[in-house]
Amino acid sequence: MSKQATFAEKDSELIKKIETYQRTQQLPSFIEAVRSLCKKGLQINELINQKR
Repeated sequence: MSKQATFAEKDSELIKKIETYQRTQQLPSFIEAVRSLCKKGLQINELINQKR
């Protein structure tokens, strides 16, 4: 499964935050940082939904 994401100029602040996260977590690539953040975000969402 091959997917691609394109970021617009309005996403520049988000990109900077992801790049900072990548560096602080010592992840090898931008996409690894995105994967990590998505996984954590989905886990948090599950926890929130379980408490409802």
